[in-house]
Amino acid sequence: MPATGNKSYRPLTLSIRIFADGFSFFVCDPQSSSLVRGEHFQLAEDNLVERLQRELGRSDYYNRQIDQVYVLVCSPSLHVPLEEFHRDEAAAFYAFSFADQDMSRLRVAYTIQPELESVEVYAIDRDIEEVILQYYPTARFFASQAMLLERLMRYEQDADSHHRRLLVCLAAEDIVVVAFKDGRLHFANTFACRTDTDRQYFALNVWQMLGYDVEQDHLVLLADDSALQPKGQQANALQPGSLQSAFALYVRHVDLLTSADLFSRVPLAQEKEVPMDLKALLLNRL
Repeated sequence: MPATGNKSYRPLTLSIRIFADGFSFFVCDPQSSSLVRGEHFQLAEDNLVERLQRELGRSDYYNRQIDQVYVLVCSPSLHVPLEEFHRDEAAAFYAFSFADQDMSRLRVAYTIQPELESVEVYAIDRDIEEVILQYYPTARFFASQAMLLERLMRYEQDADSHHRRLLVCLAAEDIVVVAFKDGRLHFANTFACRTDTDRQYFALNVWQMLGYDVEQDHLVLLADDSALQPKGQQANALQPGSLQSAFALYVRHVDLLTSADLFSRVPLAQEKEVPMDLKALLLNRL
C-alpha cells in the first residue's frame, strides 16, 4: 500500500496482456484514462515464464503506485449460455472442445457476462498465473474477448435496429465474427487468417450461414488500431479500406469502424498501440 501523507501519489493500473508468443504491459492513469507506458515483449526463443518474471520485477512495473492489475488472456475460448453453465463441468468441457491443449499445464477459468447472458471459458498457463500472483496477489484475470463483446452489444443496442449487423473484428492474425439477436449474443467465433482472401471467406460463410440479406443487412468491419501499425517489414498489415471495398462486391452495406469510434472519446481510446480488447476492459465502464 502507498505511504500515507504522500500528496504526489497517483494510483495507476497495470494491464498485462498474455498471448501465444509473448506479452505486453500497459500502465494507465485511471483518473485521466490515459496511457502512461506501454511495452511489448515478442519472444522467439526466451522462456516466456522466466522473461515475464524478470520484467515484472522491474521498478517500472512493480511499485507502490500500481494500485490495480488486470490480466487479459488471449487463448482459445468458448462461449456457453449462462443458463447452461456449470462451474464443475467447465474444465471437462474445455478439454473436450480443445483436445490439442496440454491440460496438465493449464488452469481453466471463466468470465461471466451477465449482460450477454453468456460465459466465456478460457485457460491460462499455471506457471504464468503463479508468477503474476507472486507480485500482485489481487490481480484480476479476464478472457480476451469478454469485455469486447460487452461493448459490441452496447454498440448494437445504440445502432439502428431496422437492420441486422454482422460484426467482424479485424486483427493481424485472426478475425472475431459476432452477431446479436433479440438483445442476446447469437454467434461469436474466432478464425485464424492472415490474408484478406481468408478474412472474406470466413466472414461471408458466417453471413450466409446466419441467413443475412446482402441488400438490407450490414457488415461492420471493426479495425484494431494496434494491428494497423506496421511491424518491421510485415507485408500483410491490415488495410481496412481495401477490405471494405472487397466486401462491397458481395454486400451492399459495409461499414468501417475504428476503436476510437466504438469507445468513449477519451485519451486512451486514441492510443493506437493499445489493443481493442484491452481498451474494452479499461473503458467499458466509462
